[in-house]
Amino acid sequence: MAPPKKSKKAKRESKKSKKCKSMSVVPIEPRATESDWWDSFWQKNSPIPVFSATKWRDACNPFKNASSAIPTDEAEGFKFFFRVSKKTFDYICSLVIQDLVSRPPSGLINIEGRLLSVEKQVAIALRRLASGESQLSVGAAFGVGQSTVSQVTWRFIEAVDERAKHHLRWPDFNRMEEIKSKFETSYGMSNCCGAIDATHIIIFQCLK
Repeated sequence: MAPPKKSKKAKRESKKSKKCKSMSVVPIEPRATESDWWDSFWQKNSPIPVFSATKWRDACNPFKNASSAIPTDEAEGFKFFFRVSKKTFDYICSLVIQDLVSRPPSGLINIEGRLLSVEKQVAIALRRLASGESQLSVGAAFGVGQSTVSQVTWRFIEAVDERAKHHLRWPDFNRMEEIKSKFETSYGMSNCCGAIDATHIIIFQCLK
């Protein structure tokens, strides 16, 4: 007795099953993340001489010799560029890492096409905020485009804003009086409870 014929539906399912078995599953490799950002940044921006035509040209240019104020020590240089120590920098990264990793835009890559690490994103934002340099200048220092600097800075600000309430607070009465006393003792300024970082405002004394 001949075996029963398969229905059209059974034949289609059989072909589909064989096709799926024959297909080889190729895993999608994740895009490489840039992790050595500090070494690259320090080599490009440090005052330590490097034998290259660009470094030699800039060193001989009196109008572009602004790097003389940059410390030669790496730890001090880090604080010079980002206004925080490496320890504080790592702590800031730990605060914002979830926000910067959970929703990464596709455009946050460097010129080689590698994804920006959380540390480099924080460094870009801190450099932009600490220096006041243009987005183009900051981008050139880190090897990223202007739009990337803009995205990274705003993402960082939004992440920090969420956590600012747990780290920044107005001093209470006793702490306020202590601050006023220190300002008056050190600088002769009475009733002063604080100062904006790195800002010097000239105040002229009224003529009597």
